[in-house]
Amino acid sequence: METKTFKNKKEFFISPSSPFHFDGTFHKPSHYPNKLSDWKSDRYWQTIRISKRIFGVKIENKGETQKPKIKVSVFYDKNISEDELEKIKQEIIWRFDLNADLKEFNNLAKSDKRFYPIFKKWLGMRNSSAHNLYELLIIAVLLQNATVRRTVQMTNVLLDNYGTKLKFDGKEIFAIWLPEKLNDVSEKELRDLKIGYRAKFIKRLSQDFAEGKIDEPKLRTLDQESAKKEMMKLYGVGPETARILLFEVCHQYNTFDHIAPWQQKIYSRLFYEKPLVSANKIRDNIKKQYGEYSMLAVHYIWEDIFWRRKHEKIDWLEKEIRL
Repeated sequence: METKTFKNKKEFFISPSSPFHFDGTFHKPSHYPNKLSDWKSDRYWQTIRISKRIFGVKIENKGETQKPKIKVSVFYDKNISEDELEKIKQEIIWRFDLNADLKEFNNLAKSDKRFYPIFKKWLGMRNSSAHNLYELLIIAVLLQNATVRRTVQMTNVLLDNYGTKLKFDGKEIFAIWLPEKLNDVSEKELRDLKIGYRAKFIKRLSQDFAEGKIDEPKLRTLDQESAKKEMMKLYGVGPETARILLFEVCHQYNTFDHIAPWQQKIYSRLFYEKPLVSANKIRDNIKKQYGEYSMLAVHYIWEDIFWRRKHEKIDWLEKEIRL
């Protein structure tokens, strides 16, 4: 593991589209606990790579729901160009969907009497992804067929061996390795870290990205079908993973087409207060009610139950997530 300490700092401001919910956008309690970011109310820290160079980022809430403003502090070594600062700014705007136009969605939410209190509570929350496509896929592989506890263990052992620990602003935040860093690492070496069959996926995915098989900036501009086809060129990426990434990476809100069995149990409780409802029924009802915003609507209701979990014990949820 490589360790770097950054003390130099530059700042800029971003004005997200209104309305905006800072904590709901920058902290997703449904995500498994990891060392890749840190959050306290109105403050958020992570690392970010721009053209293979790594930076530390602190983002602070400096506005209000209807008059949003955020302050970004970028930590670095040696020097930083205006071009790099602008690229960091644009990357943050994209990843956290800060320019999203949610007017139609917010109007639609008002017609849902049952869940409107949730939509109102999180008014302005964005579907956001702190990570680039490669990093998201590594996380997706580590989540496959594993309890949350197991995923945390595998993430930590990989970060300890191949990641970078960045010290800045009194924090220690990890960054996932560059794909080419695994060029000379054998599949056996990865397996020896007790990550099982995932070693093959991580090795092959890293090779695909190191060879430039996909252009992420271009991917973000493509229509849904074209983007899906591009992502499925990557090793181990099937239709379901591609569908999830359309929401996470491309901020496409109409991708609620498949429900995994573990999600089905949680959705059944959230939407019907029953232990198990047909996945097709859940999907069809959601799509009928929320249309083009189905995935975003589910995201609000999904995140809300995990925010509640921070303050209260929800027995049925604990049985499903097994942290």
